[in-house]
Amino acid sequence: MKKSLAFVLGGGGARGALQVGAIRALFEAGLKPDLLVGTSIGAINATGLAVWGLNQAGLEKLEHAYQLMEDSKLMDPRLLQFAWNAVSNRPNYGSHRSAREILIAAGILPEFRFGQIQNVRLASVAADLDAGEPLIYGLDPEHSVLEGVMASFTIPPWFAPIQKDGQYIVDGGALSNLPIEAAIKLGATEIIALDLHEPVSYAGANSKIDPLLTKLVSAVTNRQRSLEMELASARGVSVHYVHLRSTPPVPLWDFRTHRDLFEIGYVTMKNEMSRWPQNNHSANPFLRLFANIEASRFSASINRVVRPVRRVKWLS
Repeated sequence: MKKSLAFVLGGGGARGALQVGAIRALFEAGLKPDLLVGTSIGAINATGLAVWGLNQAGLEKLEHAYQLMEDSKLMDPRLLQFAWNAVSNRPNYGSHRSAREILIAAGILPEFRFGQIQNVRLASVAADLDAGEPLIYGLDPEHSVLEGVMASFTIPPWFAPIQKDGQYIVDGGALSNLPIEAAIKLGATEIIALDLHEPVSYAGANSKIDPLLTKLVSAVTNRQRSLEMELASARGVSVHYVHLRSTPPVPLWDFRTHRDLFEIGYVTMKNEMSRWPQNNHSANPFLRLFANIEASRFSASINRVVRPVRRVKWLS
């Protein structure tokens, strides 16, 4: 079987900036994916890199997209009001329009198809609640890239569900927040999975949210991840799991700290790679790439204390 390295990018709203920093570290280490699979904000990150390039220029454009998301106030922090609107059958379309406008302005046009992407394969994962299954955009090369990323990022209650062709589509995190299974279906033989799940980010941002709901969402998300990791193990697919987080946790909707999160994700990934096997001939091929990296290259990152987001500065 042909070797295929996948970057699997999980959902987590504004915390997606952590993945941008982590991917910068991976690129600097010489790791480039054959496959990009993302859910929710992970789908935005994956799509941006696939379209703009797996290089410095692509990363810079992706970083700029986070500034646009902050400026547009893409996800209104009045969570309880939006939740009430959702259950009252008064869906919000403003966030959907803003996200669509940002993506189109960045060159992801409605007519652009997955089959037109060069040098890397891309997939965006949404959730079809009627079928009870993840929905993978990109399996068909004629799928619209814009439609795929918009479906994957349909986060309730900020974004209204998409009802189309007998499907009831919401954010992919509802059924596969860290889409390892989708990567396996698309032929991944090795996976670097960047997880953004942070159970306390809801409760920490709004104490009025019922802790039962917070715990329920967290438990379901953790169970999903465990099952998909077990599937990878059963299929003989190696997964290097990286949990990206900040102190204090950043709410899904708060894009104001994106530059700080770029830096935290970068440092976290550098530290994580320093612990990957070196000089181990039984290690997976993509891990053996680090055998010739000098320890001194990582010493500054290893010894660095990651401070609260408010005090970290991103060096662009």
